[in-house]
Amino acid sequence: AIISGIIIDTFAEMRSDRKEVLEDLNTSCFVCDIEVVDFEQANHDFQEHIENEHNMWQYVWLKIYLRDKDPKEYKGLELHVAPMLLDYNKAARCMPIKKARAINGNVKDKATLPTLLGKIKKLSSDVTMQSKLADDLKRKIDTFYRESGAAFASDRESFEGIMDELKRYQERPA
Repeated sequence: AIISGIIIDTFAEMRSDRKEVLEDLNTSCFVCDIEVVDFEQANHDFQEHIENEHNMWQYVWLKIYLRDKDPKEYKGLELHVAPMLLDYNKAARCMPIKKARAINGNVKDKATLPTLLGKIKKLSSDVTMQSKLADDLKRKIDTFYRESGAAFASDRESFEGIMDELKRYQERPA
């Protein structure tokens, strides 16, 4: 019963964290952090914005492209953007925070650069915390079985199945 409670609590916390991240992704642009409401007020389609204008994966691919390209071969904007984008502490400087052509600057200033960096750090720490919780849960279950011996040997397979499910959940893309 104790193990089941720990497992249920861990899954509930992970589900809650994942829900919070997904809600943030669905209500504001990951790149510029402008909320859906602002796009609606400007009579612009939010989905169009995040798929075409500020597609976060294009920024990821740009960073990979610049990382893999020989810096001696940079041309034009690559010379300007690469040093900032590849340096974690300067990456936010080349992002269009609170800027989108579709809105033309008509955005209520709801966030500042420190707020956005705080969100990124929180997302990163949430992932780290989930991993630590899963490792802690596995250690507790292993300790429980070592201490209880053969009395719960028949339940071990079902708990190993639960642990496998937990591991698949962790490895699943967000």
